[in-house]
Amino acid sequence: MAAVYAALNPYSWRSFTPDLVARRVVAATDRQALTDLLQTVPGASVGTWDELPEPADPRDPRVAALVRFMEDHPWNQLRLHTLCRLMVRVLREAA
Repeated sequence: MAAVYAALNPYSWRSFTPDLVARRVVAATDRQALTDLLQTVPGASVGTWDELPEPADPRDPRVAALVRFMEDHPWNQLRLHTLCRLMVRVLREAA
């Protein structure tokens, strides 16, 4: 959830389209999963990441699941913390 928050917080995310929010959420969760995997490798040192260079592919089925959720909920009226929690939950349910 922290990775999703960090991927959206610097921006005026409420003005984003649902597709762009979803693509940033997927990219942030993928990056966090990679970080978690690398941290299990003995001797590996995981540094800090630069800003997300590009959101996830719009054809990713997880993006579609998040967009469907946002189309049915007033996502841009939520606090960012709440939105992040819900988006992570939607991704887990979609897996």
